[in-house]
Amino acid sequence: MSTAIPIVIFILILGIVVFIHELGHYLMARRAGVYVEEFALGMGPKLFGFRGKPMKTTEKEPQSSDSEDEPEVDKPRATLYSLRLFPIGGFCRMHGADEIIPGDPTALNNKTIPQRALVMAGGSIFNFIMAFALFFILVLLDGYSVPEVHSIIPDTPAYHAGLVEGDRITHVDGRRVALFEDFVTQMEFSGGQPIDVRFIRDGERHNVTITPMRVRDNWQLGFFMVRYVGVLEPIAHEGQRRVGPWGTFTTSAEMILFNMRMPFTLLARLISGDNMPEGAGVMGPIGMAGEVTVIYQQVIERGILPTVLTMLFFTALLNAALGIMNLLPIPALDGAKLVFLGIEGIRRKPVSPEREGLVHLVGFAVLILLAVFIAYRDIARLLG
Repeated sequence: MSTAIPIVIFILILGIVVFIHELGHYLMARRAGVYVEEFALGMGPKLFGFRGKPMKTTEKEPQSSDSEDEPEVDKPRATLYSLRLFPIGGFCRMHGADEIIPGDPTALNNKTIPQRALVMAGGSIFNFIMAFALFFILVLLDGYSVPEVHSIIPDTPAYHAGLVEGDRITHVDGRRVALFEDFVTQMEFSGGQPIDVRFIRDGERHNVTITPMRVRDNWQLGFFMVRYVGVLEPIAHEGQRRVGPWGTFTTSAEMILFNMRMPFTLLARLISGDNMPEGAGVMGPIGMAGEVTVIYQQVIERGILPTVLTMLFFTALLNAALGIMNLLPIPALDGAKLVFLGIEGIRRKPVSPEREGLVHLVGFAVLILLAVFIAYRDIARLLG
């Protein structure tokens, strides 16, 4: 039972994230006047479905030989909303997305390039909006920490480097750090090597080189940070401050930007052979389900509220990850379709559907193979 509950939670989280993504495509398509043939949550065989309100369009029905003079008629269409067997993935099938349908104003292919680009990017846009909303709620309720010195631990790297209370660290090895997460990540990237730290003291910039120390499983400098306390937590000591509206907004934005750029940072470090944080790597749904199980078992002992907040944080991370992943220029993903729209805008004519379809087909096959490989690694990691 202790394993089944977090797996069910993960499936629900994944379903919510995918639903938000497909909802973005759906709403942008409807806003552009595109007929959505089916809006599905999940993949595989259909469990059940229903049709929504018909969307009236003016099209000529196929005419038989004995009814050549029949007038043009209004042909009602209604989107099919369905739930599929496997709760991973989903899709929003739009009229005219994979074929050219001349003269049909509800076909996606007949919309302008900006309209089609907004439809393609709609899924990621909604994932980013959802991630920001969740981060905002988490910051407001649970607070956040910033790399500002509250107190120094004696005989530590920070102590010997001369840091004092009130120093605000702004950069580590030339990279801006605005959040606790930024700072901790740079500590892990250091691998224990000396780092260049820039900080602000009394309005003036200072630079110092510090070698982190190993404390249990983390690299640290040896000081306590200033923490902004959420509305659910009382202020316990002078190192804590109450979150404010503007700080909540800016911190939420910083969090989503941090999680959007982190995959590219990790990929660059992996290619260059630089130090990587422990446990960092590519992970698929199976691996993420295992991570959720471990995290759930750790936080459930602290109570329901910490568990809910942790799961909300994981949901925000997945929204940011799915949003940025789908914008990558990889065939079969939304990013590649945006690239083809850009080519169409430059050439003043679209790429042939056959050629574009072939590119997406090959890309989809590669993604499937990659997904199988990642699933194998996730299973091997869990068994190990």
